[in-house]
Amino acid sequence: MRRIVLSIIATLAIAGAASAQIAPPSPSDAKPNANPCRDEVSAALQKLRKSSWFRMETNMLTENGPIAMKVDYVLPDRMHQTVTSKLTNQTTEIILVGDDAWAKQEGGWRAVPQKIAAQLREQMDDTVVKQQSDVGNYACKGRAQIDGRDVLSYKLENEAEKGSAPQNQAFRMFYVDAMTGLPSSNVLLAPGHEDKPVFKTTYSYPLDLKIDPPKDPLPDKSPDAATAPK
Repeated sequence: MRRIVLSIIATLAIAGAASAQIAPPSPSDAKPNANPCRDEVSAALQKLRKSSWFRMETNMLTENGPIAMKVDYVLPDRMHQTVTSKLTNQTTEIILVGDDAWAKQEGGWRAVPQKIAAQLREQMDDTVVKQQSDVGNYACKGRAQIDGRDVLSYKLENEAEKGSAPQNQAFRMFYVDAMTGLPSSNVLLAPGHEDKPVFKTTYSYPLDLKIDPPKDPLPDKSPDAATAPK
């Protein structure tokens, strides 16, 4: 069970990093309604949360190699996350339903301790369910065709750090579907290597998306098994 818990914590960290990429904070003294481009990004994210369900498919480069992650959300409290290492082809899965969670590893689903389930629920509340008050300082970059979609593009404008070379810094682009007003994709790009994103999330909205507890999960063998979901 220890390895399962460690895997969940590692996956939780990856998911938290991915969610943070959606809308990094801007300086606290930014004036409200001073940036219409920022407001358009904020409106798209707010519409995302009101959509009730959506899917995020992410590819990212990490120090341990490329990672693929798919996360289905049914708001306010259901999540199914699948993380695959492209180097080892190893996959871990987590399902969250309400206050209960299960992890799939080593051949079967197993209930996780309530402490870990609570962490997952809190993370989902903070990064997905709750509306962010400030999404960052975005600049409008016009219409574009991305992955076959007609989108409105926005670039996150951050102040360069002292001693850094702004022209060499990675930059974030956020794309909104021009027809629906919903987020389409979100990428982190390195100058000169725009065809190979460091991080890319694509949003979709499957009509048949459902998240249910796993059937016949294995019992929890951890010391606090008595408090884990049945």
